[in-house]
Amino acid sequence: MLAQCPSHTAFFGRAVLILLLIVCLTRVTACSPWLFPHANPDQASTAGVADPGLTNEEYVLRLLADGWPVDTLNTAAFADYLDDDEKNIILAHNLVRYDPAKFARLYVAEYIGYFRDKEFHYPGVETIMLTREGAAPAEELYAELLRTRPVNLLYPAEGLSRAAASHLDYISQRGIRGHGGQGGLRSRIERTGNWMERIAENIAYGSFSAHDAVMYMLIDDQVVNRSHRKIILQPGLYKIGVAKGMHPAYPTGYSYVMNYAYDFSPHE
Repeated sequence: MLAQCPSHTAFFGRAVLILLLIVCLTRVTACSPWLFPHANPDQASTAGVADPGLTNEEYVLRLLADGWPVDTLNTAAFADYLDDDEKNIILAHNLVRYDPAKFARLYVAEYIGYFRDKEFHYPGVETIMLTREGAAPAEELYAELLRTRPVNLLYPAEGLSRAAASHLDYISQRGIRGHGGQGGLRSRIERTGNWMERIAENIAYGSFSAHDAVMYMLIDDQVVNRSHRKIILQPGLYKIGVAKGMHPAYPTGYSYVMNYAYDFSPHE
C-alpha cells in the first residue's frame, strides 16, 4: 500500500490561502473603517425608515418590514396628546434599546454610507449637513451597539411632555439652545409632577425626521462624552416625554425636547 503524500499543487494552494489570510488580517488592522458596512446611498435601507414626514402608522409598517415586534415597541401608540412625530421619537428610542445590534446593522450602517468626508448627504434631501468629526462617531456607535445589551423600554408620560414643551417654547422664543432656563430641568419637571430616582433631558435641533433626531443624538457628533447617546441607552429610565416644534435657528426641520425619568406621577 502506497503512502499518500500531498502533491506540490496542493501544497502551493495552501501557501496561497495562508498568504491571502495574512493580507486580509493586515488590511483589517491597518484600516479599521473597512470593518464597517457601507450602504449604497441610492438604495437607502430596506424600509426607508428615516424618510421625512412619516405618520406613526407608516413608520410602523416600515419597521414591520424590517422584522421588529412593533406591537411591543410602539408604547406611545395610544397617547393621544402626542402627534405622529412625537410617537415616532419614542418608538425609535425603543428600537435601539430593545435590540442595539439589530439597530446598528439595519440603520447605523446605512448612515455611515451617507458621509462624504465631513459632509452628511441624506438621500432625497437637498440640505447637506456639515459635521465636525465625519463618519468616525457613527462607526464608533456601530461598534458600541454590537456589544451593548438590551435595556428596558420607555413609556410615555404626559407630564414629562408638558415639561418638555415648556422648555421648547422657552428656547425657541429666544432663539437659544441648551438646558438652562425656568430654574433648570428639575424645576420644570416638578412643576408638572413628581419624579423618582433620576431624570434626564435630550434636545435635537432641526431634524429631517423623528428617526433622524434619535440617530443624530446617538451619533453625537462633536459631543466629547457622547452624553445624548448615554441617555438614550441608559437602563433604569422608564418614562419619557416629548415635545416637537420649530426653532428659528434650525429651519431644516423640527426640533425636539425629550425628558426622561425612572418614574413620574402628575400633580392631581
